[in-house]
Amino acid sequence: MERLEISEENKLAGDVIHVVLAVYDPKGTYARHAGVVMASIFERTRNPVRVHILHDQTLTEHNRVLLTETAESYGQSVEFHDVMPHMGQLGEDAIKLAQQWSIGTLFRLLIVEVLLLDKVIYLDCDVVVNMNIRELWDIAVDNCALAGVLDRPANKPYRRISAKAFRFKHIGCDQATYINAGVLSINLYRIRKKYNLTQEIVPWFSRHKRYIDTVDQDLINSYFRGDIKIIDGRFNNGHVFINANFCDDLNDPRIANSILHAILSPKPWEALKGFAMDRLYWRTFLKTPWGRLEPEKIVDLMIDVAEKSPLTHRRTYQCYKRIFFRWRKDIFLNDIVVIVWFMMQELYDKIKSSLIQRKIEKI
Repeated sequence: MERLEISEENKLAGDVIHVVLAVYDPKGTYARHAGVVMASIFERTRNPVRVHILHDQTLTEHNRVLLTETAESYGQSVEFHDVMPHMGQLGEDAIKLAQQWSIGTLFRLLIVEVLLLDKVIYLDCDVVVNMNIRELWDIAVDNCALAGVLDRPANKPYRRISAKAFRFKHIGCDQATYINAGVLSINLYRIRKKYNLTQEIVPWFSRHKRYIDTVDQDLINSYFRGDIKIIDGRFNNGHVFINANFCDDLNDPRIANSILHAILSPKPWEALKGFAMDRLYWRTFLKTPWGRLEPEKIVDLMIDVAEKSPLTHRRTYQCYKRIFFRWRKDIFLNDIVVIVWFMMQELYDKIKSSLIQRKIEKI
C-alpha cells in the first residue's frame, strides 16, 4: 500500500484527530500490538493524528522508543500518559475484577481525568483500522456522551431469560443499546459538564461487583445509559456483527472500509487461522519497527504463533483444554445455573442484612 502523505493544508489547519490507546505490558510484548494499530491508522489517514498512549510502569523505555518511531516514520505524533497517579480513583473492587483479564482494561475509564481534550477516539489494541479514521472522527457526538457499535446486532438480541439478561437488569444496562467498548468516540466535554464519573466509579463497582462480566464495558453502558449513540457496525467490525473475522478474502466488501476487531481468542498474534484479520494484522506488523527486526527473530516469532494454531500445534493438551472449557461452560456455567447462583447470593445478602438490622434494633 502506498503511504499517504499529510497535506500542508491539513497541518496548518490544526485539524488533529486524537486517538487513545491503552498499554498494559507486563511481558513486554503488548506494545507491538499498539504499534500495529497506530500504523494501520497512519497508512490510511491523511489528516494529522495524535496518538495518546495510556500506560503504567510496565511500558519499557525500549517500547516507548519504538512507538515514537512508529508515529514519526509517518510524520505523525504520539504522547505518553502515565495513569498510575490516577489508579487509586478506581477502587479495590474494580482492580480485583480487572485482574481476571487485564488491568489495562480500566485505563479507558481514566481518559476524562488524564486528557484535557474535548473529544477523543478510543481503540482497543486488538483492532486493525482498515479505513480512514477521519470517518469515525467526523461522526457528531455533540448530543451524547459517547458513540459505539452494538455489542450484539439488533436482529440477534440476547434471550430475555438468560444469565446475560439477568446481569444487565441488576447493573442497569439496556440490552437494546449495549455497545462494545473496544471502539468509542468520546465527548469528553459533555462528560465533564454533565457527569462526575471519577467519583461514581468506586461506589458503582462496590454495588455491582457480583454481577459484572466485562468490567469497564458494563460500567460504561450502565453509567451512560440513554446518552449513547449507536453507530454503523463497520466501525467495530467484530465476529459478532457480520462475521468479518471468519472471512479470508481481503477484497470481501465486509472487510473494506471498516475497523476489524479480534474480539474472540485466539488473537492474530496467538494463532494463525488464515482469516482476513490475521493477514491485515501481520501485513501491518511488518511495517512497524517490531516488524523490521532481524529475520531470525521474525522467523522464531512466526513459528511460535504457528505452533499455537489450532490446526498445526504439536500437543494434544490444547485440544483437551478447549474441550474442558466448553464442557465446563455448557454444564456448570449455563444460564439456569448462573441465575440460580445469583438468586441464592441475593437471598444470602437479604438474610445477612436482616440479621444485622435486628442486632442494631436490639442495641
